[in-house]
Amino acid sequence: MAAEPDRAALDHLDRALGPVRLLPGGPRWIDRARWHLTLTFLGELAVDGADRLDRLTAALGTVPAAHRTVHLRLSEAGTFPARGSPQVLWVGVTGEQGELDRLRGLARATARAARQAGVRVERRPFHPHLTLGRWRRGDAVDRAAVAALAGYGGPAFRLTEVVLMRSHLGPQPRYERLTGWPLPDPLRRS
Repeated sequence: MAAEPDRAALDHLDRALGPVRLLPGGPRWIDRARWHLTLTFLGELAVDGADRLDRLTAALGTVPAAHRTVHLRLSEAGTFPARGSPQVLWVGVTGEQGELDRLRGLARATARAARQAGVRVERRPFHPHLTLGRWRRGDAVDRAAVAALAGYGGPAFRLTEVVLMRSHLGPQPRYERLTGWPLPDPLRRS
């Protein structure tokens, strides 16, 4: 399960990354089309027929109605792991008071729904971020990209939808959007 920042937030980040991408020792940059915020990582999901995917989709589809639009901002950068040889460069997420708690609640709810549908969910702590690049073992690593993004602060955006995505790995990895559900906006009038 994932959510996507709006176009303006991604455009701003893309512009900020322009000079950073030119720094030596940076990661292998991930294509913008693959940027998203993972709410719940489902890992390798062997979908044995449409029945299992239907159960998962039905369970996840009940989650958004109990939540609402979340107001966030892409901010700062870091690596996984934080110390030693980095493997992943990410940009973090911040929000006004209560917004990150709402995002964490949404992530917990999607994980719970997936488990109820019989899908094994990773139990790592939720760290909201957008992955920007990856270093492979043996790559020359320079943390200048992290330092250059340390003070990054993007424009505010609203998460208005949660999305079920499928990863396609290989020489040209991509994500396929399977379905999405809107998050209610209490300020929007019907």
